[in-house]
Amino acid sequence: MFIPDTTQSLILGIDRVLIHTPDVERVFARFRYEFGLPVAWPITDCGLLVSGGLHVGNMNIEIGRFTGLDLPGTWFYGLGLAPSQPTWETVNGLVSRKVLHTPPVTLHYQEPVATRSTFTFLRNLLDGQPNTPFWLGRPWGGNTRTCRTLAALSTWMVATEAGAMTFSKLLGSSVVFLCDNQIDRHQERLAELKADWRRMRQSGPYGITGVAAINIEVATTTDSWRRLLDRSDLETNSIHSFSMGPPLRFQPGGRNRLLGIEFSCADLGLTAQKLIEKRSLVPTDGKRITFSPDRMDGLTIGFSQSPTTRANSDPSLP
Repeated sequence: MFIPDTTQSLILGIDRVLIHTPDVERVFARFRYEFGLPVAWPITDCGLLVSGGLHVGNMNIEIGRFTGLDLPGTWFYGLGLAPSQPTWETVNGLVSRKVLHTPPVTLHYQEPVATRSTFTFLRNLLDGQPNTPFWLGRPWGGNTRTCRTLAALSTWMVATEAGAMTFSKLLGSSVVFLCDNQIDRHQERLAELKADWRRMRQSGPYGITGVAAINIEVATTTDSWRRLLDRSDLETNSIHSFSMGPPLRFQPGGRNRLLGIEFSCADLGLTAQKLIEKRSLVPTDGKRITFSPDRMDGLTIGFSQSPTTRANSDPSLP
């Protein structure tokens, strides 16, 4: 049985889900207008990653492509988690929980506001993880000289065109990462985003009130999720809730992968009728409906009835 070294949870909530696609502009526009979602940040090229973000009330959906990662298709590529502590305290927490991690790497965005996002990739949670040789634990991981040196090297590397290409070649077909965002004018930008979300919710076609859950298929990585989430009782059919944002909903299967996203909506019956009219409805169990995957690049996107019409808004920005 896993017993965490600290009583404080390492993860505050889900920061974002990252959708990989070669056609960022088209998929970004489709999500924005099909679901009526406000822009958290416009499509931006930071060198390593070209991406744009959309806000869903209690988390963000990021749609992007990595420089040099020439993988075809559109799928749920990454899960970004918001840490409860600053980066170097967080990596110490990973080491204490025996969760292998990469050296943190920092990306800089200039639009719409100056943002510094530090990403720490995690191992043994999803299939197709990054192929980096630097998976750190004891004794080199955490807030150590070795980890800090490699983090500085990685950050310098991705700031160059050749370095970004090299870094991308280490990426696999999925990632789980911690995302520590440092944002200029944070409170002002947060107020703007909340106002945009309230306005879009009133005019959006499906009455989306937030994200109800992120669905994950688990085959062999349950122990790693237990250590990361401080959940010794977590099983392959568990639901894990955070202090902010939507929960993770685990289900057993033959792979370890992100299955899809489920929106909560104000009136599930009305949403179902609109999807029927657009021939986009896939009925499920009566409590949930699914947007036809073949109309959204194969992505599994569901809807369920919101327990309240007010979303838990505590968003993170890029």
